[in-house]
Amino acid sequence: MMGLFEKFTLCCVVIVITSLSCILVASVQLIHRLEDGVNRDNGALLHKIGMLRLAKSSSEQQLQSTASPVESNDGPLLIMIIRSMKQNYALRRAIRRTWAQEDRRLEHRFVLRSESHSSRKSKTHPLIDDGGLDDWLDRLHRRGMNGSRARYFLFLNESVFVNTRFLLETIERVLPTEGFVLCTPVDRHTKGNLTCDPAHPILVSADVVHEISKNHVVHDGGRLYLSRHETEALVRQQIDDGPGLTFFFTTSLHRITQKTPLTQLIDRLWLTTVNNYTPVEY
Repeated sequence: MMGLFEKFTLCCVVIVITSLSCILVASVQLIHRLEDGVNRDNGALLHKIGMLRLAKSSSEQQLQSTASPVESNDGPLLIMIIRSMKQNYALRRAIRRTWAQEDRRLEHRFVLRSESHSSRKSKTHPLIDDGGLDDWLDRLHRRGMNGSRARYFLFLNESVFVNTRFLLETIERVLPTEGFVLCTPVDRHTKGNLTCDPAHPILVSADVVHEISKNHVVHDGGRLYLSRHETEALVRQQIDDGPGLTFFFTTSLHRITQKTPLTQLIDRLWLTTVNNYTPVEY
């Protein structure tokens, strides 16, 4: 016969095992909800954006612009303008061999900043300038880097990871070819045209950069920009189908709680997303 103490101990063990099982099941369900939620929301957003492209393609304005340099097939789909700290040589090497790896569709340029220039900035976002998109465009023109024949320009900081394959496919098949800006707005509740948050990547169609379009619209990128929680789940491989996750950018990797060098985080994310062959048809 079991004594009272043995019964109590057995009861405690059963409770602990049951609790751990419930936590494990809840965690798995949460991750699946996270993955499904991101893909569902981004699928709806890209469908909405894709309708803008279809509407423009049937308009007289779109037909008249097909011969312009912006629509030329001679240039790449995308040029990335990446802010980087001068001393971050290893980080730039990691970026070049992963998400900024050049081919006929992609080019990149680094804009180097000194430590003294960014000494007043936060550790999480050390390269932020307050000017946002206008500041990016002003610097681009002053540096003479606006002559690219790329269809889109992407402005971002070195601490962000880009899901390049999915982004390029979306530019080629879904995004409007003119008058388009995608970013994380400073205030999502602002009426009228949104103001882009310079802490996050800003994707801009070439006609806006070349100042051809005067009536561009700023669109909220929503969950195409992963949150800190979603980025950490991807980094820790807690998402069952990482390659199938539809997103453009992670949050700044400086915000990840793991004490891992950014170069290693980039390599890990690259291995997760490099086989992303998710069809882009919205």
